[in-house]
Order: sequence, then C-alpha cells, then structure tokens
Amino acid sequence: MPVENPITEEKRVLGKLLFWEEQLSSDNTMACGTCHRFKSGGTDPREARHPGPDGIFFNLDDKLGSAGVIRSDALAEFLSDATFGFDVQVTGRAANPVPMAAYAPELFWDGRASSTFIDPETGQVSISQGGALESQSVGPPMSDVEMAHEARDWGQLTAKLETVTPMALATNLPDDMAAAVAGGATYPDLFAAAFGDGTVTAERIAFAIATYERTLIPDQTPWDLFIAGDDDAMTPGQIAGWNTFRSGQARCDQCHTPPTFTDHTFRNIGLRPIDEDTGRQAVTGNFGDRGRFKVPSLRNVGLKPTLMHNGGVVGADLEDMRDVIDFYEEVNGHNQFNENRDPLIPGINVPGNQEAALADFLTNALTDPRVAAGIFPFDRPTLHSEVLPANPEIVGRPTPGQGLIEPTVIAVSPPNLGSTDFKLGVHNARGGAVAYVQVSPTPFVAHTRLDWRGPVELAGDGPGEGFGTWKWQLPHDPVFVGTDAYMQWVVLDGDAPNGHTARSETVHVTIF
Repeated sequence: MPVENPITEEKRVLGKLLFWEEQLSSDNTMACGTCHRFKSGGTDPREARHPGPDGIFFNLDDKLGSAGVIRSDALAEFLSDATFGFDVQVTGRAANPVPMAAYAPELFWDGRASSTFIDPETGQVSISQGGALESQSVGPPMSDVEMAHEARDWGQLTAKLETVTPMALATNLPDDMAAAVAGGATYPDLFAAAFGDGTVTAERIAFAIATYERTLIPDQTPWDLFIAGDDDAMTPGQIAGWNTFRSGQARCDQCHTPPTFTDHTFRNIGLRPIDEDTGRQAVTGNFGDRGRFKVPSLRNVGLKPTLMHNGGVVGADLEDMRDVIDFYEEVNGHNQFNENRDPLIPGINVPGNQEAALADFLTNALTDPRVAAGIFPFDRPTLHSEVLPANPEIVGRPTPGQGLIEPTVIAVSPPNLGSTDFKLGVHNARGGAVAYVQVSPTPFVAHTRLDWRGPVELAGDGPGEGFGTWKWQLPHDPVFVGTDAYMQWVVLDGDAPNGHTARSETVHVTIF
C-alpha cells in the first residue's frame, strides 16, 4: 500500500463498483471485471483469438487474448478494423490475474505499468513508489481495443461518471455494493464519501480501483494452511508435489518463489519465437530483454482457462499443468526456442514419477476456495453482458441488397433507461446509400413502413462496402422501463432484388 493511497472502506467499495462498472467503457459493454473473473483465477474465461503478427487466423502464431470493443471512431461511430472487421477486437496477450497483483512492482506481461504512478490528466507524479496497480488501472479505460472509442479522453469518462446511475447495468450486487448505492447514491456521492468531495478525476478512479484490488489476497489455500501448521490441509500427493516444487531438480521455486509464488522478474522461457512478441524489450529498449515476460504468481493457476502470455493453447499447446511440466522438460512433443532463453530453463528436470504430484500441488494446493467459489472478497455482481437472452437480441432474417449482399446489424449497446451511449450499426450494405432505422413497439410485418429514424448516409463505396451508425438517446422517464422496441436497418437500394430496399436483421430491445 503506497503512503499516497491508504486503504479505506469507502474507497474500497467505490473501487469495487468501478471495477465491475460496464459504464466505465465508452459503449457500456466492458468492465474491468469482464476480463478478470475470479472463478477463472482472476483471468478471462472467454476464448477470443488474435491472429498474431502475421494477421492470419488459425496458425501457430495466433494468441488467445481478451475480447474488447468493436472499433469506433472519435465520434463513437463504428469503423471497420483491418484485422477484426466489425467484430469485437481482441488483445494480443492473455489477461493477467487480479488476485495477488498488489505485490507486483510492475504490471502487465511486459511491466509497462510502473511503480511510479503519473496522473494521466495532470502529468504529475501521484505515487512515487508502489503504484503499479494505479498505473495499470488507467490503461484499459482509454484503450480503443479494450474499453474505449478512438481518441477518448479522461474528461469524457469523468463527465460520464458524474451523470450515470451507478451499476445501472448490473444485477445481483453483493451486499457491500448494494448498500453503497442504496437510496440513489450517485458517483459524485460515492467519490465524496471516499475522498472528501464529489469531484471525479482519473487519479481518484485509479486510487479507488487499486484500493479494491489490494484487498484481493488469496491467502487461504491448502498450502497456506499447511505452512501454518495444519498437516492435513494438503493431501500426501500434494505434499510430495510441494517437495518436488522446491527440489534442486525442478527449480520451480527459483522463479515462483513462495509465498507469492513469483519473484516478480521478467524471463524468456522459450515459449514462442521472439519476433512474435518482443515482450519486456518494447518497454525498456534493452536488447537483453527481448522475449522476456513477467513471471506470474502460481496462486490459483489451477483455475485459469489459459496459460502463459499468449494463452498457451495456441502454438505451445499448453492446456493444463501436465503440459506445462512437459514443456519445461521439452518432452511429449514440446519444444523451446533458444534465442535469449533464460539460463535456468534448460536445467529443469522433474522425474517422471513426480510429475503427477507436482501437477496436483500446482492445480489444487495453491487454489484459494474463496476465489473458486466467488466468496467475499472475491464476490461480484452479474454483468449485463452475461445475461441471457441477450438484450439487445438479434432476431429475424435480413433481405439482400445490391449484389445479393445482406446488410448486417451491429447491436451491442445495453438499452438502459436514459443511456446516451446506445447505438445501432450496420455493415455489408450498399456503400454511399441512404439508410434509416425502422422502430416499432411490436415485431415487424414484412416490409411495412412504420417509424423511420434517420436518415444516415452510409460510408463506403460499392456493394457490401457500406456501413453506418445510428444513435438513440433513450428516455429518462421510468414509465418506459419494460418497454419493448424492435429496430431494423432499411437501406434504400434500387438494385436490391425487390427494387427498393435492403433490410438488416431485426433487433429486439427491452428498456430496463
């Protein structure tokens, strides 16, 4: 805990709210917690593929990262991305765990979130040492891959938090979160409770989120209980695995040093060729750091759906702890890349009769049951993005336009009461055409003309190259809660098979 940001209960609760607040993103679809789920060890359970540096999907340099936002320009209007088109963008590295992050002097796989925290609004040093969590927390909200439209700034985000209803999108709030927002508390109210006045700033957002994250300490594993004197906390097999873990042959504890189970260094283990990702070198500029990545804590590693900085199951084919052990020993089809490989790696040796016990220790004895079960402080709300059926929900079929190409709707924005960020997109339409959005309180009868909103002149040129965005200020009046709306893009297209229009799928929303 840095002296500049002492832990208080009010700040912790505010940080918990902000961590799970999807309205922290520019399109209301992403929270910090979207990519950091406790039951997955604090990492991302969603499988999302990045094509790697060659830009080609489904080959050996692919990575499993985290799905973020659909690319949008500075006006928050949808754009086609060169890699992902109009699908959500995906990060080039796997998400790091949040539990235990409080102990790291630098964060992210390459350590670019430094111990010195610089206020992104003022450029001044806010924390001289120990502020890696603060440094990390201000990255994703401004990333136009993870949470933001292009050119988003902190003034836009802080102004938004001053007006939105806290946790308007989430359900099943834990008791501490529910109590904080009871009675209609606003974010300025919550900032006032935590900081003395209601001013919302980037520094305070970082301070609050980091404070919450510093309380996420998974220190009730079977190993912790065993070390504290409970001889029955680990099974005989896990005890054997613990002994192997710290043996001179396996060398595990030289990098994954107890009790944090990391030494916080950056090392190249030979996982993939350096030209796929230079890692730490991109931060330091040091040639000797090429291909080095942060040594992660092994606590709760048994809950993680992916392993290593690239997601593990691509290229290296690391699906579980037995695979990881085989990788370090270069057996059963696993190979390492030698360039700048850490000198500790080639000497690792786990005798075959000890591999199962070591895997058991890593998978089970280092898992805190509170993390696995989502029990306080590892409890959380249900995010809107997790609710099924989805709202908005895409239903119905499109009708083709020029070239028999069917317009495709983009519908991801939650239709919450009073939202200023609701938008509907279309692509695969006729470039340069004029389009409208048809809105109805009931499902459409084929080709009826009801309430047309627009017009929107589509960008692009030629069949299937058109795209556009329509924005809708949802009403503030609570009388509209529960109201259904059906929406469909109508593209004026004289070359459509019917000679008049092409239409997207229908989108059904229920205002909440």
